[in-house]
Amino acid sequence: MADLLSNWSSTLQAVPPSHCIPAHERPVDPVEIANTIPVIDLGKAKGEERSVVVQELMKAFEEYGFFQIINHGVPENLMEEAMKVYKEFFSLSAEEKANYAKDAANNTASGAATLYSSSAKHYDSEEHRYWRDVLEHSCNLDGEDKKTWPNNPPRYREVIGAYSDELRRVSKVILGMVTEGLGLEPGFFDKELGQRMLVNHYPACPDPSLTLGVGGHCDPNLITIIQQEVYGLQILKDDKWVGVEPIRNAFVVNSGLPITVISNGKLASVAHRVVTNITQPRTSIGTFICPEDIVEPAKSLVGQDNPPQFKSFHWGVDFMPHYLSKKSVYHASLEPFKIDA
Repeated sequence: MADLLSNWSSTLQAVPPSHCIPAHERPVDPVEIANTIPVIDLGKAKGEERSVVVQELMKAFEEYGFFQIINHGVPENLMEEAMKVYKEFFSLSAEEKANYAKDAANNTASGAATLYSSSAKHYDSEEHRYWRDVLEHSCNLDGEDKKTWPNNPPRYREVIGAYSDELRRVSKVILGMVTEGLGLEPGFFDKELGQRMLVNHYPACPDPSLTLGVGGHCDPNLITIIQQEVYGLQILKDDKWVGVEPIRNAFVVNSGLPITVISNGKLASVAHRVVTNITQPRTSIGTFICPEDIVEPAKSLVGQDNPPQFKSFHWGVDFMPHYLSKKSVYHASLEPFKIDA
């Protein structure tokens, strides 16, 4: 395990060379916080306005690839408790986190957890690192993977178990609306999709102009649902970075690269990144909903007048290794799977 940033960053007066990313990627230009990123009221999708909300959601996916959701039904106290648990986890002693990381690394069970300090994998040298620590683990329906979750803070498994159940429910609501919006057969996404928690902790940074919490990338999964309290998330819109202002008790939702394939190019995955700040740490809770093993354009969306743009591929075996090696170049992960015109 690389030495976790959260163990020693509070003592720094300057960003160490290991975390000063190459100049071309540093966040030097001013970035406006956009007030045009759509906010979708999921509560209205339960009634007569459902068709309107579905249209709003599809427009948001098409134009931004990002939106925020309110009235989603996740209890506010559960959201607060989940955030509190994660902050407490990253505040544990270096020894406690090291012991957990060692146990996680030795666990070969499916969906085993990992804890690491994030390297910038797309650079030629491992000397460059992003300004974040990461805790991730799966959330399988059978609950067996809870054995790999942290047991400190003591209420971690209880709180995050309830939280992950709620986020799975929300993901089904969103994907159900995508099904309607694309005109797919009912229940298209009603399979046993994978779910993974990926929690990023970005300590306060002495000089945010020299580094990033995470560099620009598109997500490799179907959709990502993010809980954030502190500003830092930025998306690439019309070749410019724009900031996503946190809304209290809202979730940010974005589409991943497999959605582009399944929709046969109709829904894009948008590049995004995270900047740091000098005054306070930022913790974000990401819920990743992963596709089935085989990803391909939905059969009902292709035909003589709309030929498939992508080949069928195995998500875990074919796509993910390529994605991890090409993460920095946004949509390049899909290039090997495109069908030449």
